[in-house]
Amino acid sequence: MRMWKGLLSTISALIFFLAVMLPAGAESAESLAQVVEGAKKEGTVFIKTVHGFTEKSMYRLEQGIKDKYGVALKIKYTGATNFNKDIAQAVMEQKTGAVPAYDMLSLSNHVSMANKAGVLEQVDWLPLLSEGTNPAAVHDNPLMRGAIVYTTAHFGLMYNPKKVKPDEVPRKLADLADPKWKNKVAIETQGSASVRWAYKLGIEKTLDTYRRILQNGAIHGMSNVQYNRFMIEEIWFARVSSTFMGNAIKQGASAAWQSQDFSDISEFSAVIRKGAAHPNAAKLVALYLASSEGVKFGNDVVGYGSLYYPGNYEHDIRLQDQKQGIAEMFDCRDTDLLQFYSSKEGGQLRRNIGLLMKTGGKS
Repeated sequence: MRMWKGLLSTISALIFFLAVMLPAGAESAESLAQVVEGAKKEGTVFIKTVHGFTEKSMYRLEQGIKDKYGVALKIKYTGATNFNKDIAQAVMEQKTGAVPAYDMLSLSNHVSMANKAGVLEQVDWLPLLSEGTNPAAVHDNPLMRGAIVYTTAHFGLMYNPKKVKPDEVPRKLADLADPKWKNKVAIETQGSASVRWAYKLGIEKTLDTYRRILQNGAIHGMSNVQYNRFMIEEIWFARVSSTFMGNAIKQGASAAWQSQDFSDISEFSAVIRKGAAHPNAAKLVALYLASSEGVKFGNDVVGYGSLYYPGNYEHDIRLQDQKQGIAEMFDCRDTDLLQFYSSKEGGQLRRNIGLLMKTGGKS
């Protein structure tokens, strides 16, 4: 009897300790098994993705998820084209109390904006990862909380190795202003990458460098325009996302990569909408995409890669940069850069870059 009284006393003390020490409303971590069971009940999921998913690739994605988790999902997808509009739509849905149109979104550094707007579920991904998933795919920056990386992209120089030897390729942005590359270069008109470069190298220095490159006959336009001109060998260099190099190689073109000044890395993450109709199914899709099997699917079927796993061009670029001693900069992991993106100074810089490109460096 005394033993039972002692045991009860111990249990009571433990309950009191937990009640005092744990914060109000604290809950045990969600498990992968719970997500799987929830996804089975939901059956369907609506996602918005980037990087060229198709109906055929959705079938392969569904099959991959079924093989890995034993869940048969019907995935309804839409291609994402404008992250700012996606966030604006999410904010409007939340304000009006509407059920989110998409359970899962794909965002880059815009995750910080979406979190500030309060439209994302703050998923704790680490306890949900299956064996073999690289935990580095889970963001540890508070501004990016709730995001899990499924693909990465470097921004730098795609070049034609038939026209230029590897040891001759410009390794700095400023080198593209060299007269020997006159009319052989194309640069982007979008401001997001240029904002990162100005943040890293200095605003005035970067703007002046762009001006000199443009005055050296560089073509400026959307990335797909650069890509098309590169494919017909009208130009030898294109400053684009590494996804274009992956596509060029798959199409049999002569294409190689060189990071300039620093290794400029963007991460694209899956995030779950707050109030999603199918949250568990959405989490399962995100978990699969971020896994080694999911990245292999992305590389083999869709054409994107991830530096967090070997066997794809993104990982190869990372190894090349490390061999060349080029430092990395992750745009989604630098708190100051994330804040600079949404600052007045960052907005003005985008406008200045747009004006510079529009005038061909004459402003």
